[in-house]
Amino acid sequence: MKITTHDDGRVHKRELWIDRVEQSVSHLLVIEYPMRVGTTVVRMAGIGDVYTHHEHRNKGYMRALYEDSVRYMIAEGYDISMLFGIENFYTKFGYAAGLAVIECKVKTRDAEVAGETATGAYITRPIGEADMPAVLDLYNTHNATRTCSIVRTLDDFKEFHKGTWYGVKADTLLWEDTNGALLAYAVWDQNDKAMKVAEVEARDDALFPTLLSFFAAQAVAKRCEDVQFFIPPDHPFAEYVQRFGAVWTIIYPRHGSGMLRLLNLQPFFEKIAPELERRLALSHATGYSGALTFQTDLGTLALVIYKGKVHVEDDARTDLRLELSQDRLTQLAIGYRSPRDMLNDPQVIAHGDVLPLLDILFPKGVPYVWVADHF
Repeated sequence: MKITTHDDGRVHKRELWIDRVEQSVSHLLVIEYPMRVGTTVVRMAGIGDVYTHHEHRNKGYMRALYEDSVRYMIAEGYDISMLFGIENFYTKFGYAAGLAVIECKVKTRDAEVAGETATGAYITRPIGEADMPAVLDLYNTHNATRTCSIVRTLDDFKEFHKGTWYGVKADTLLWEDTNGALLAYAVWDQNDKAMKVAEVEARDDALFPTLLSFFAAQAVAKRCEDVQFFIPPDHPFAEYVQRFGAVWTIIYPRHGSGMLRLLNLQPFFEKIAPELERRLALSHATGYSGALTFQTDLGTLALVIYKGKVHVEDDARTDLRLELSQDRLTQLAIGYRSPRDMLNDPQVIAHGDVLPLLDILFPKGVPYVWVADHF
């Protein structure tokens, strides 16, 4: 049995071979993505195309490949890994649920009311290749602080190649002013029987009535009872939509869907230190001095804070300590679980009154990856 790696830029194909066959029996892709944690960016290894040939399943080959791939990602210097996985499989490799599955539905007849306040004359057309720089700029600007969102570049994101699910093609539209400046864009499924919006961004909230009335008109043409939005609930457009009546479906998977695990502990926290300093400043705790130690199965790490600055050390003697596994630390670091919930976990041991500092440094948020970036 041997494992090989073929690198193609940011994509690393890893294969497991056994002696009696001339082809790999299991393979997966390790794909490099820049991922945000608040305002900072870490190096994320996305896992995709996980596959074992039918006749070789349930023989431990994928487990061997994946365990080796975790070591490979650590050696390659990735900070964190993410995947969209089946239930009850990836926990054995240290992954924990980190992304909720979120959908919003609005009745088409209610969404049509938005047209009563839609104003302005705009130029609309499908998104073309020449439009992508402006589209990516708008996307990156509006997601500049959203944890787990992917930083998009022209090198890696040239078009919207799918809608709300794998293999579903996307329709797109942009709105421009008379000078040709991009004002908004939208992406939805090519589907004659459903109106599923995968992404929407606008430079000005004043465009929201125009956008919602457009989606409603599309739904009417398709004879759809609802307009469905795959957007996070704290998104400005989501908040606007709610005034027309909305039903949110938010699923928190136990051991599946969007999952993450830390790989290199100290580099990860060194990269997010500026974001932790930003949170200290927002809480008016810039004069705080102290330290917090994490004791994990990946090692021990201390966040040493002095007058609003955060320094990362591999160890320190501190009164505030938290003993927890790396998967729980991952959930805390990305804001998937609140500090209070984490401290109520029987497998987490706290020493000292850690909650006030944890609330500042790791507030619960809405980590989110737009469906266009699912791999």
